[in-house]
Amino acid sequence: MAAYDGPTLRAIRESMGVPLRRVARQVGMSHGHLSKVERGEHGRPITPAVLAAYEKVTGVSLADAAAAIAEQRESAPGRRGRSWRPGQLTDMRRLAFNAAVGAIAVGGQLGEPLRRLLDSTGRPAVPTVAGVPDVAQLAEFGDMLARCDLRFGGALPSQFAKTVLRWAVAMAEPTSGFDPEQRPLFRQLAVIAARAAWASFDVGSHEAARSLFRMALFFAVRAEDHDLRAHIVADSAAHHSHLGYHDDALDVIRLVGGDERPAAAVRMMLHWVKARIYGAAGSVDECRRQIVLAEDTYAEADPEAPGWVGTLRRPGSLAAATGHAMAELSGHTGSAADVAEAQRRLTEAVDALDRDTCGRGHALCTARLALLQISGGELESAVYWGAMAVRSTEQVQSGRLRRALSALRKAAGEYEGDPAVRELIEALDAVDHDGVWGSSYVPA
Repeated sequence: MAAYDGPTLRAIRESMGVPLRRVARQVGMSHGHLSKVERGEHGRPITPAVLAAYEKVTGVSLADAAAAIAEQRESAPGRRGRSWRPGQLTDMRRLAFNAAVGAIAVGGQLGEPLRRLLDSTGRPAVPTVAGVPDVAQLAEFGDMLARCDLRFGGALPSQFAKTVLRWAVAMAEPTSGFDPEQRPLFRQLAVIAARAAWASFDVGSHEAARSLFRMALFFAVRAEDHDLRAHIVADSAAHHSHLGYHDDALDVIRLVGGDERPAAAVRMMLHWVKARIYGAAGSVDECRRQIVLAEDTYAEADPEAPGWVGTLRRPGSLAAATGHAMAELSGHTGSAADVAEAQRRLTEAVDALDRDTCGRGHALCTARLALLQISGGELESAVYWGAMAVRSTEQVQSGRLRRALSALRKAAGEYEGDPAVRELIEALDAVDHDGVWGSSYVPA
């Protein structure tokens, strides 16, 4: 036991990336007591139980490890035959690992829960300073997250994004002021937080969405990215309006409405968000005016704009947004002309949107078309679009889509006597895994 001292045990443990608490649990003593053992404090002996715990948890031969560390410390010859390095195992651990691999390879069990096995790998290591590769990889993840959210809905992307943010925000904490050198990091964190917020909104996690919108805006302002700042404010306003807070939504979006710095595509998006808010609020003239402004700004937008700004002008986006706005408006005006215009725009959007890249947007348009048409008694076309919306649930996991299908199921109930509508109702009920279509439940 005299060959080992506390600092040596600590060096071995840290070289293997093992947290102190794991060794403390193994030996059955407190974290604080074992910390004092590692510091070599008087009255804290290194017992055989302590040595056994370190050897078991680190998975290395303490004799070889201590010799290697001593050799490094003293820079002295001798013990050249020692070959210990991080990752090596005792003979017992090596044979046990080989036996486990053999058993698993022929269909055997792991022998411990998956979560515990993952926990044994240690906590994620977070860079204290963001390097160029870190920022570049965050940008790649942000792009992947956006693709998944647009295609599949927000269920999984919201969880992925929050996990990455928990890892990445540690790099921003020390420099959360206006540091020009940190703008690239702040920009990518804003992109990821904004997508996490929208994905959380999409699945109905509204409090999480509000927290993430605040975080995204914080990072966008510090990145001094005027396009991203405007986009996040507009998304936050759209979320507010979706929950029925139309006046508050307009107050929020006015924060960026007079800013001439964002690109034309972003200003177009601001107009269509306003159109949807005004349409939902029943402000007929303002809704129509914002639709015209969105269309005029579309003509100014650069179709080759880099990054996410260019995606705002993708085929079908303007038609989808203004079609939803007209559909909201028609609910207030009751005008057949407004309903027809909403259907025209939404049909144009469905034709233009690629389901392999914009699966959720495509599904929401088909569900809205079905609702408009069944509400107007156009049963054949309603069944056609409704069936398409139902099929989209095989790919899209979205609370907003479920809300649209719930409204469609309620409207279809008035025409249960029609065989085609009855078939649509059965299809809707088949994807109602929670049994809420027939209840008073209307998801936000």
